Amino acid sequence: MCFSRVGLPLMVMLLVASPALAAEPLDAARQAFAQGDFRRAATLAHEMGAAEGEALAARAELAEGDFVAQGEASHEDFRQAVKSARAAILLDPRNVEGHLYLALALGFLGRIEGSVAAHFSGYAEEARQHIDKALELAPTDPWANALLGGWNLEIVNDGGVFGEVLYGASRDKGIAAYNYALALDPGNAAIAYQYALQLVAMGGAWPRAEAYQVLKTSIRTDPMDAFQRLAWRRAERMMLALESHDDRALQAIMKDQMSPLAAPAATTGKSSR
Repeated sequence: MCFSRVGLPLMVMLLVASPALAAEPLDAARQAFAQGDFRRAATLAHEMGAAEGEALAARAELAEGDFVAQGEASHEDFRQAVKSARAAILLDPRNVEGHLYLALALGFLGRIEGSVAAHFSGYAEEARQHIDKALELAPTDPWANALLGGWNLEIVNDGGVFGEVLYGASRDKGIAAYNYALALDPGNAAIAYQYALQLVAMGGAWPRAEAYQVLKTSIRTDPMDAFQRLAWRRAERMMLALESHDDRALQAIMKDQMSPLAAPAATTGKSSR
């Protein structure tokens, strides 16, 4: 009798309230991310203890490491993003964002350590596995296709024929994947910026001209949140450097954003296209 009068209503109340309570940290984390408070977003997202929260935490840690932190602090954010993305996948192997952010975090670490160290660490091979899984789960996801493009171009730009033979990467595959990603999401300045970086890393007139057009198209859409604003500003800065043929500014961008092996190609005249 006691259970029916008190326990059952209490049980129903908890069942109804639990989803809302569970959603609160995630909603707060999303709001913090939109405002550019990436560290707080990651902290709140981890409180979820769920795949969706861990994936959001990985995204926030990647944003902090890429846009805000410097030096070793930035590297530590990327390493933490790897852990968070792995946790998301462990909780839900079909979590698309977990696979995407793990591939992206491994890519950042590969850039930091250089192509040889990244090869022996297995970053490229593992990243490709997660990109393929994300594409299997969400074939029209813009970021999944962009990461496929980035994977191909990064390997070819750094490893040349060796990278092509060892990993099966190619410049044409990379360009095609990036173009498809931008067709799916034309105003994505973050994707456009990464594509432009790798185009310029090829060296030559055509890649520079293509990078300029890609960036110019991407910044036509107004940014909606802090992350998009940061990406938009980067895209605009690079576009202006290309437009004014400012090699010094462009070289500084490449040195800051790309691996040591990729940066020198920014001002060379070689191109296969």
